[in-house]
Amino acid sequence: MTLRTYTRLVALVGRPNVGKSSLFNRIIRERKSLVHNEPGVTRDRIFGRAEHNGEAFYICDTGGFEPTSRDNIKIQLVEQAEMAIEEAETVIFVVDGREGIHPVDSDLIRRLRKSEKNFIVCVNKCDLPKDDIFIEEFRKLGVQRIFPVSAEHNRGMSDLLDAATEIFANSPKEKRDDPENPPIKLSIIGRPNVGKSSILNRLVGEVRSIVDERPGTTRDTVDAGLKYHGRDLRVIDTAGIRRKSRMADKLERFSAFRSVACLEDADVSILVINAEDGATDGDARVAGYAFELRKPILIVVNKWDLIKDKTSNTVNEFTEKLHLDLRYLRYAPVIFVSALENLRVSKLIPMCIDLYDQSSRRNSTSQVNNILKEVLLKHTPPMVKNKSKRIKFFYATQVGTLPPRFIIFCSHPQDLHFSYKRFVENAFREAFGYKDIPISIIFRERTRSPIDDKGERVKTTKAARFQKDRNYDDDIRSMEFEDMKALDGAEIEFFDDESEE
Repeated sequence: MTLRTYTRLVALVGRPNVGKSSLFNRIIRERKSLVHNEPGVTRDRIFGRAEHNGEAFYICDTGGFEPTSRDNIKIQLVEQAEMAIEEAETVIFVVDGREGIHPVDSDLIRRLRKSEKNFIVCVNKCDLPKDDIFIEEFRKLGVQRIFPVSAEHNRGMSDLLDAATEIFANSPKEKRDDPENPPIKLSIIGRPNVGKSSILNRLVGEVRSIVDERPGTTRDTVDAGLKYHGRDLRVIDTAGIRRKSRMADKLERFSAFRSVACLEDADVSILVINAEDGATDGDARVAGYAFELRKPILIVVNKWDLIKDKTSNTVNEFTEKLHLDLRYLRYAPVIFVSALENLRVSKLIPMCIDLYDQSSRRNSTSQVNNILKEVLLKHTPPMVKNKSKRIKFFYATQVGTLPPRFIIFCSHPQDLHFSYKRFVENAFREAFGYKDIPISIIFRERTRSPIDDKGERVKTTKAARFQKDRNYDDDIRSMEFEDMKALDGAEIEFFDDESEE
């Protein structure tokens, strides 16, 4: 397992609240880094891809540089900034034009000269042409290339990026990710202070995310690229999610919102639980978000080293209690780790890849219908309540992956009891090898062609029988033409049209 390194990298450094994150978002043209009036919002290195005049490059946002602070988080911020300077080919030193030169600015200039890196000075918050006079004060730093910029108003950005990317003119072009084989996205989710950032750091083999005993240390979503046995992965550390009434401020609420948005975009979710606390109401709430999105979930019980007097039955007893508290996730695999002692952390990536492979598996229509026939022979469909009729199943097909989605066409789906739906779902999960992931099965009433004046069915195209109506949900609306062809039931119907009730 190797960590992806960034080439053609530009780093943004500077003291707190000078507008580095605003500048970062402006350059990559998306709101990836949190922006707030409060100093010290950004704490981790945030990477993004950008383009300027045909030159593709990566840019890194860093936390505020405060070398004199003795706070543990701020000490780590300085270390993160120094790592960004070391990895970058060009450094953009961001200063606040309204406040002038600060002692920290002079200290940082000395560090940049010592590093012998190519750097330029960006005087931010020059919102109007008359504010360009701010750059004259910064000439005292002995730097020739100084650019007045307003990240908020997109002013002066072209000249700044011209200077920042000129070093890449003769370097090899950056290779883009293959759109047909995108990296597998793994999101690490959970309550605050359960060890998510420590797990990320162990997986990538370096301090990518700041770790502290205080809850709520991570605010942005921190991602890192990995390559495991030829497969590309993207591991994303998210901010802790807790009950809205317990969130301290708007910043924490927005961080939690970003975490949920990251979960929606992920292929596999890693739910981290504190072994000392077990599955709490907060864990159940976070797990519920992933369950509602039908995401494959790997439950990671962290801080297992803190459990004393363990016996041979401790793991089984804890797992049984976990399944009782999170009974809707009984299918999800559970692993016990310790990020502090690096215990079994290396097993997380292979397990996540296995969940991804299960979730992306597609089965042919004939396979699906053969299994459905076996299910119906094993357990006869129930009678329709108050109608003395038995529910008839016609055919089924798989219409999607990640997660696997099936549609079963039957008569009177609204009268089908939830227990029989659960029986069919469990049978499908066992038959197709979806033992560790959720699947989605929709029971739909078959749409039939209209009858003409002669009493014969009107022949239509294969897609016509699935015309959209108000009852169709997103699974039907997202069906592609290949899926439409797979839904043709002429050869696999269990009942003829004439026998349908």
